[in-house]
Amino acid sequence: MADKPIARQLAEIGEALKFEDIDQRTVENAKIFMLDCIGTILSGSQIESAKAVTRTALDIGGAPDCTIYGRGIKTNAMLAALVNGTAGHSQDYDDDHREGTQHASVAVLPAVLALAEKHGKSGKEALLAYIYGSDITIRAGAAFLGTTYYSGWHPTGTCGVFGATGAACKVLGLDAEQTAFALGVAGSEAAGIGEFNEAGAWTKRFHAGQSAMDGVLAAYLGAHKFFGPPTVFEGRHGFFNAFSYKGSEEEPAPKGIYDLAKMTDGFGKKWEMADNSIKLHSCCRFSNNFCDCAIDIHKQGLDPTQIESIHADCNKFTIYNLCYPEDVKRHPQNVVNAQFSLCYDIAVALVKGKVLPESFTLDAIKDPLLYELCEKTTWSLNEAFEAAYPQKYPARVTVKTKDGKTYVGEVEYPKGDPENPASKEEVTEKFFANAANTIGSVKAAKAAELIGRIETLKSIDELVECLY
Repeated sequence: MADKPIARQLAEIGEALKFEDIDQRTVENAKIFMLDCIGTILSGSQIESAKAVTRTALDIGGAPDCTIYGRGIKTNAMLAALVNGTAGHSQDYDDDHREGTQHASVAVLPAVLALAEKHGKSGKEALLAYIYGSDITIRAGAAFLGTTYYSGWHPTGTCGVFGATGAACKVLGLDAEQTAFALGVAGSEAAGIGEFNEAGAWTKRFHAGQSAMDGVLAAYLGAHKFFGPPTVFEGRHGFFNAFSYKGSEEEPAPKGIYDLAKMTDGFGKKWEMADNSIKLHSCCRFSNNFCDCAIDIHKQGLDPTQIESIHADCNKFTIYNLCYPEDVKRHPQNVVNAQFSLCYDIAVALVKGKVLPESFTLDAIKDPLLYELCEKTTWSLNEAFEAAYPQKYPARVTVKTKDGKTYVGEVEYPKGDPENPASKEEVTEKFFANAANTIGSVKAAKAAELIGRIETLKSIDELVECLY
């Protein structure tokens, strides 16, 4: 197949793919990630950014075919995918792929569930589409070798739409030609700039919903054989040439930094989505490893009121993304600032021993002790940590106290990564914490039970009824 365009290769694999082709480990992990993602959608539905998108969907209107979770409202498939995707990313608590450097589930799953509900698809069909689409998103992100952020792109938005499109095509039962057309269209929908980080804007959350919504649109266009460029990925003006990092003045890379082979090598045989990472801290993935370090120090018996200094050993992207603009990162002015502040996230972990959504409110970020600890935090580039990225996200936090003691926390892999996995019990506990306050404990328990056997469901209607 190597002589065919990448989109056509992915499309042909998708057309032929059957549930029985998926190994049991991938199936079981996919159900865990589905449970986790639905939990973040339910919890996120109560956040103001998601409420604003819900109101927008109601203003636009649409046939009541698909459910907005946590709200008990129905709209059309595109708008349901938009709202649910945005909600799922509103607390930055959804799964993340280390090498893909983006959030696949929250871009792909809302499109799958909306179309599965509309067209009466089985749980097995929904799960298969979710696995297939997630791998497209993850592989697209991984092909940039961890560098696309340096060009200002957020890959949940730029890469997520391809996975959402592939998954939507699979739910709709499109053939390879239609799916390749749809992926071609998705290349012109790919978007998501990182400027949200400067002001703490909500647009990062929107990138997930936008990907899900645009994936539905691209799939329907593909169904009607709207002609998209066959070489959307590898072409001279294709996705990877357009979105890749071209290097710095000191180290120029005019042809862009990417590896096309990561899109297709082993696709359909080795499922990258099986190795997604569960997030146990409600903040940027690039600070989750530092949260682990700080929580370890907290457990060592540290009195946070006695801290003299805090230092973080980082890779380059952590510094780039979470430490500047320095005044904003030291003293977040809003929730998104805090979610993307290395200083604040470490401080919360040192003080509380956990980093949960309740630490990311306008009241919580005004805590005077956290303010003081942010002032005491410094960081530096660790060349060994930089060399390991993005295959590993190592981190080290060193705390010195006023009485001369030194505390160190260090991790090679953040908790939740495949090499340091969250247990099924931890994920289930997180799901209930996220879901129960929105839909109640009885519905949450029923939803968890149904997701655990989703491949046996003749339709997803019973599950959807639990989600509002």
